[in-house]
Amino acid sequence: MRTQKHILILLLYLIPLGGQSQDIEATYQQIKEKLEGPAIKVSGGINATLLGNYSNLDIRRVDPFAWRMHGQLNFDFYGVQVPISLLTSSKSTVFNYELPAYHFVGLRPTYKWATLHLGNSNLSFSPYIFAGQSFSGVGTELSPGIWRIKAIQGTLQRTDVSSLRQLQQLELPYSRRAWGVQGGVDTGKEKLLLSLLKVKDQTKHENIDSTHLRPMENLVLGLTGRKQISPILYLNVDYAWSFLTRNIKSPLRSSGDSPWVALGLLPFRNSTGNYKALKTSIGVKTNFGHIEMHHEKIDPGYRSLGTLFFNDDLENITLSSTMSAFRKKLKLAAHLGIQRNNLSGFESNSQNRWIGTLNASLLASNRLNFNVNYSNFSTTNRLRFSNDPLQVLDSIKLVLVNQQLGLSSNYQMNDQGTSSVSVQFSAQQANSIENEEVQKDQQNSYYMGQLTFMKQIGPRPITINSSLLVNSFSGGLGQNTGIAPSLSLVIPLKKDKIKWTATCAYLYQMAAGFKSSQVFNWQNRISFKWDKQQLLSIQAGLIVRSSPQSVSPASFVESRGRISYGWRF
Repeated sequence: MRTQKHILILLLYLIPLGGQSQDIEATYQQIKEKLEGPAIKVSGGINATLLGNYSNLDIRRVDPFAWRMHGQLNFDFYGVQVPISLLTSSKSTVFNYELPAYHFVGLRPTYKWATLHLGNSNLSFSPYIFAGQSFSGVGTELSPGIWRIKAIQGTLQRTDVSSLRQLQQLELPYSRRAWGVQGGVDTGKEKLLLSLLKVKDQTKHENIDSTHLRPMENLVLGLTGRKQISPILYLNVDYAWSFLTRNIKSPLRSSGDSPWVALGLLPFRNSTGNYKALKTSIGVKTNFGHIEMHHEKIDPGYRSLGTLFFNDDLENITLSSTMSAFRKKLKLAAHLGIQRNNLSGFESNSQNRWIGTLNASLLASNRLNFNVNYSNFSTTNRLRFSNDPLQVLDSIKLVLVNQQLGLSSNYQMNDQGTSSVSVQFSAQQANSIENEEVQKDQQNSYYMGQLTFMKQIGPRPITINSSLLVNSFSGGLGQNTGIAPSLSLVIPLKKDKIKWTATCAYLYQMAAGFKSSQVFNWQNRISFKWDKQQLLSIQAGLIVRSSPQSVSPASFVESRGRISYGWRF
């Protein structure tokens, strides 16, 4: 048995190093250390939460009781890491909409450059191909040396962002199956990766044609690359070609209509189209900052079923820059460009949009810092009544200008950092210009200011936080103003093993100069920390809203409770 253990550990250390020169002495030392320690090490934790709610509203905002649980286990078997995660919850109701219970279980064994994904997990190929989605199945990531390989096969967790709005129909009548692979080389400064993703909806019910959702099929090919042209000059490329069938029930086309690049993996139907997305950037990086020029073009109708959402039919040409000065105490970042749509020219309207942002931060001293950000987005939309170039018709030119300004500052009142004051201010203004004339009934303005003070008192400090928030919105429907003071206390007890937190906030709202509503929010939380591994938290709160009968929502009283337990081992 002892000999078998030696052989197993030796193989675990030698297999990843096959074909490479090895430091035998270092490898032997690692094997010796593993033999002297336990064969399996287990660590992890669990968090369980019980929620309670009471309200006198006729329509319940949430269920009276609900629970959630999250667990994490990690097994270490002679250097092989096997983390296991679990996430589950009860069913819940939000404004009479039933949300199903959920549970996710995933394993991710890892050893040096090899990772295996089992159960619920996530991987990313490219923003245009596969990103932002989790899947249930099997996946792998391999990175021996400069080589990079990723592969997945399983069921995607979500089918479409639009389904999130259909709270009564979260269980769709089909499952979305996917497999994909990405491979190539990556040296850190240069890389070349090729990707392939195949997704197909598999129906669960025979009456699929009676629903508004049509099963789809998708094949996406991609290339991601980076080239270091010189020590300071580099080039990035991200390209994707998507073949999308929007209804697999539609009739097949003739074989001659199918491009060879589909590799015979996707049959072409009447609802099948192919679309491209390309983003390139070239940049210069120096010690004091960098400058990048970007060009992004996404065909009308482009979509990958491996992503949740995509803006299509657009072209962006932008220039971005970051730099620092005065020993990096002053940092500047700027982004400027133009965006246009209607790339095919077949749409009834076209838009040209200027994109511009500026952010500056200054560390004036060890106690004082400032931040400023400004953005000016403008959209030009020309509505045309006809696409016939031989027919001369008038058009309407609409321009939307959205300006945002943000200012913030923080000052520490002493060197210990136990007292500080911060100030924030933001302003936003949107104008609509039609044929060079500002439309006064479509002007919107929003202003917000906040003053916050923090103070710590005593050797085992009691923390006091107070703030005053004022905001104002004016638009076509009138003006609304809100004033919200708040105060919170954090009091440690019994050598920091018990901590009590109390928060009280008040919101007073006015509409057109008259009282609209007032909301009182009181929260209490006490936490018990028995040791470094266990924490129990109990929270109770009360929300009271009063408003005239003519204002919606009406007055209500709502109480909330939460009990949470966490254990780490």
